[in-house]
Amino acid sequence: MKPCPTDLPQTINPEAGPKRAGVETHRNLNCNYYDNCLDEAVRRGWQSFTCVKCPMNQQVAPPQMGIEAYATQRRAI
Repeated sequence: MKPCPTDLPQTINPEAGPKRAGVETHRNLNCNYYDNCLDEAVRRGWQSFTCVKCPMNQQVAPPQMGIEAYATQRRAI
């Protein structure tokens, strides 16, 4: 199985509201392929992307930390 991010025409609001879903609804930040999907979105020139339709979206455990804590975590280079 291969990850497949989907183009999202508008940016994601960091916080969920009555009319817009937040980051944690659209993206699985703990997915092992998240950085690859982010790179793919940049290569394709997408304004934003969502993991909702990806078959791997439900295979990874939900985030154990909030978005603020995730911002300080990066993959090893």
